[in-house]
Amino acid sequence: MSKIHAAAIDLGATSGRVIVGTWTGEALELTEVHRFPNAFHRLNDNDYWDIGALFSQVRKGLTEAKRLFPDLASCGVDTWGVDHVLLDKDGRLAFPMHAYRDQRTEPLRKRLIDSGDDRKLYDWTGLPPINYNTALQLGETLSAFPALKQMVSRVLLLPDYFNYLLSGKMCNEVSIASTGQLLDINGVAFSGETLNYFGIPAEWFDGPARSGIKLGKVRDIEGLEDVETILVPGHDTSCAFEAIPKSGNDIFISAGTWLLTGGLTAQPAKGEEAYKLGVSNERDGLGGYRPNKILLGLWLLEQLSIKFPDRPTSGAEWDALADKAADLPSPGTLIDCTDESLFNPDDMRAAIDANLRRQGGTPPATLPEYMRLICDSLARSVANTVRQFGQMTGESFDNIAIVGGGSKNQLLCQRIADATGLPVTSYSLEGTSVGNIGYQLLGLGAIENLDIFRAVIARRINKHVYRPAVAGA
Repeated sequence: MSKIHAAAIDLGATSGRVIVGTWTGEALELTEVHRFPNAFHRLNDNDYWDIGALFSQVRKGLTEAKRLFPDLASCGVDTWGVDHVLLDKDGRLAFPMHAYRDQRTEPLRKRLIDSGDDRKLYDWTGLPPINYNTALQLGETLSAFPALKQMVSRVLLLPDYFNYLLSGKMCNEVSIASTGQLLDINGVAFSGETLNYFGIPAEWFDGPARSGIKLGKVRDIEGLEDVETILVPGHDTSCAFEAIPKSGNDIFISAGTWLLTGGLTAQPAKGEEAYKLGVSNERDGLGGYRPNKILLGLWLLEQLSIKFPDRPTSGAEWDALADKAADLPSPGTLIDCTDESLFNPDDMRAAIDANLRRQGGTPPATLPEYMRLICDSLARSVANTVRQFGQMTGESFDNIAIVGGGSKNQLLCQRIADATGLPVTSYSLEGTSVGNIGYQLLGLGAIENLDIFRAVIARRINKHVYRPAVAGA
């Protein structure tokens, strides 16, 4: 078959990139054509995304992709979860776009827990009451600005909005909708009970639609008029999970700003155990269940390193830092990774130090010591989650499959292996972009199903297995 070129627009909370996948039917070759930093900004006491600047980078990346690959066939967008825009009847922004780490929803979350309504919402949606949930964000927004009900016609989560800007079609995609505590846990539909509870008009949403369909040709970008916009899993973690080769009884980790630990299942995780563990029953691009536990991730290290003048600025420097940290002994006291003060502090180093002191520990003095502390602490957090997942499901896992930027961190992978007593298989796989491109190929009719695509990817993928040095260390 002739080569097919597809552009994955992959937007993370700290960086974005456009990667072109070239598919031959026998292999997939990736070419990064554009990368750029991303960050939210604080105004007064609230945090916002600069959505116009972000989309300008998307346009720039697609233009470069078309220049390098004149036969570019399609593009697809995935982003982080929960964040969204409110649009009027003409598609104009009716409200600024808050960033999910904004703390404005915390009073509402606490009221839900104090009243016991968080359990009711969990039974409806299969998602715990996390303060960044789209449902909580919309509930707080409507409480503060009730007139928006008369102004707003649609709510689109971020990848849905970028799809609209590219294709002109408004569509709510299923995987990204599932991140926000908006979907009914049974079937693929928005939860009427949840929307009513928060006073959210049901007509603000439609569908949701399953991934792998054509939305329309790219508009308003010169030279891209013949490029199809394909609906892919809007949530980056869904893309990453669906790209991982399946072997044995694996549990999966998508490692980056967050560590999302879980798997793909035929049924949701329900009931008291799932509720107590805080399992999020998110969805894949076809509406299947992806129960996972959302853990603090490398955001801790990203934010802490800002405080050090010798902060690494390249991949080689980060690797050298990890090597130094690996030579250090494990700290006597680890970070409590359930501490809410670590979610979005003004000073991450101060927040980590306070966390340790509350437990009777002594804060580190150097960046390598902090890196060792963070990797060991995250590993313990993962180990606790794997154990709880096993108890909840009755399954015995024989391997941990890890993808994402954190899979390149050898110290983190080794410490997860040591803490869980399980081998950790790190795949040299741009999981998010690969999953994104797989759905584009599905939408273009170039593959029959994703299993065929994954099987081809698995034949050529590089991987490294980390064996536990000491089980349960």
